[in-house]
Amino acid sequence: MSVKGAGPSLVSSAVIIDELIRLGVREAVVCPGSRSAPLSRALVHAEAEGRLRLHVRTDERTAAFLALGLAAQSRRITPVVVTSGTAVANLQPAMVEATYSSVPLLALTADRPQSYQGTAANQTIRQDLLFEHTSVWEGDVDGTADLDETTAARLRARIDRMAATMLRRSEGGAGHLNVRLVEPLVPEEDLSPAIPDGRADGAPWVDIRHLNDLLPDASLSHNPTTSTGEFTLDLSEPTLVVAGDGAPYISALADVPTIAEPGAAAPDLPLHPLAAQMFTAAAVVGDEGVLNMLPKNIVVVGRPTLHRDVVKLISDPRIDVTILTRGGYPHAADFPDVAANARRTVSSVRTVAEPTEEWLTICEAASNLAAEAVREVLFPSDSTDVAVTGMHVAAAVADSLRTDDLLVLGASNPVRDASLAGLPFPGVDVLSNRGAAGIDGTISTAVGAALVRDRSHPDAIRPPRTIALMGDLTFLHDVSGLNIGPGEPRPENLTIVVANDSGGGIFETLEPGRPELRNGFERIFGTPHMADIQSLCDAYIVDYRRADSLQELLAELHPDTDVDGIRVIEIRTEREGLRDLHTTMRSRTRIGGGN
Repeated sequence: MSVKGAGPSLVSSAVIIDELIRLGVREAVVCPGSRSAPLSRALVHAEAEGRLRLHVRTDERTAAFLALGLAAQSRRITPVVVTSGTAVANLQPAMVEATYSSVPLLALTADRPQSYQGTAANQTIRQDLLFEHTSVWEGDVDGTADLDETTAARLRARIDRMAATMLRRSEGGAGHLNVRLVEPLVPEEDLSPAIPDGRADGAPWVDIRHLNDLLPDASLSHNPTTSTGEFTLDLSEPTLVVAGDGAPYISALADVPTIAEPGAAAPDLPLHPLAAQMFTAAAVVGDEGVLNMLPKNIVVVGRPTLHRDVVKLISDPRIDVTILTRGGYPHAADFPDVAANARRTVSSVRTVAEPTEEWLTICEAASNLAAEAVREVLFPSDSTDVAVTGMHVAAAVADSLRTDDLLVLGASNPVRDASLAGLPFPGVDVLSNRGAAGIDGTISTAVGAALVRDRSHPDAIRPPRTIALMGDLTFLHDVSGLNIGPGEPRPENLTIVVANDSGGGIFETLEPGRPELRNGFERIFGTPHMADIQSLCDAYIVDYRRADSLQELLAELHPDTDVDGIRVIEIRTEREGLRDLHTTMRSRTRIGGGN
């Protein structure tokens, strides 16, 4: 039916939202704005019809990271709708993270008509190409012109192309659809405008499949069929796998010892990351003579970024390094090889033979030594007075995890500490914004992921747990992510653990934290603060708990603890001794002078 006052902008916006829903969009985030009113109203009507779930936020940066969390957990395109001007610019951090993590976040931005450019019109900037280098697809739509059956079909087909690119198994990521809108921005009647019909069966206008068919589902697992992108790996030779963030489980490599970051699939034969330095020693004298610990082959999957010893191992020119990749980076030629030491990149691997018992024994012993070193340094048996650090908190959180939990990790120290604590674990999903490794937006990402997690277990007696671990600066950076309106969907079981060491603990372990460089360290690296986390939680009406010990933290994190919505648990920690802790751990795993 026709709607009084429904101009071209309202019709174009309704067509865009309708086609996105046909493409699988089930969540959307809206920020208030006048120019974006046609898009926002189309989403409100879609929610009323039960076609999607809508989330509203007042801060565009927070909204974008909420959409990122929703998209990362659901693997569906998730739009964030904003008005023109600086509102669009505030999406940039999340767009960067989404593209470098292959997450289908859609910036659906309202713009002024093209004729407004260069006229000093209010709230008008050049925003159509704002994400040119931080998205995999960018398009500009003129929503100021009337749509007929033909032009509506073209608009739908264009959106389908965008979605196929964003969801592409190779080089997928964020997209930007900039929509130029003109008055009237709202109708005279509170009804949805009549729009040209989409496909009668509810499907997208064009079912674009070829982009996802370029690489079959099994392209990263054992595939007996030879292809130009396949590599044959002899497992009888000493071989390791380094599984970085986003690395999938690869059945062909299940029998190979694997150093896996928390964001990778849990391997069958985990190798502790602290053991990496042991393997750079070519020979070590043991009880039975000379023991060769240098791997001949390393296969890299995903994107390893956490541990310098692991990067150093991959960079060793004596080792034959193979990068197993199917893309997932902003550009087709991107792959993880910072040291330029890779011998080859492949899209699949075929294995022959099996690892020797000697090699498996060496790897198991190295991993056990590293894991024991971490526990002995953190919890020495000869001392009951231990200063609690972020590493202790990460170990406690790791100990509390159970099957089907979702763990969201801050991209600074927490994800590294969790790795030293032994993650990834089978049955525990881990999410960390490691695409660009920023600490911004972590609370909002966790909220989005938890909301999707709730929906994935609709019949569970208790909602599934989502636990987020972050430092105080990460928490403060995105505390507005707790600002959720009274009518908005809220996570049912989200616990945010804040390890508060009043500053940037990671710098204690890096070069700026060296003893001889402490002059000015606290001000420009430590960055202490006086923020009261409890008061902030009270301001946002979020449940707050304070844990004064690791035992209290473990009690709060017990799986039987009831959580109604969101709660924040703060535990005060020390960062002064972090450098010594890391040094001691590494020294206890150094064999034969290897570094």
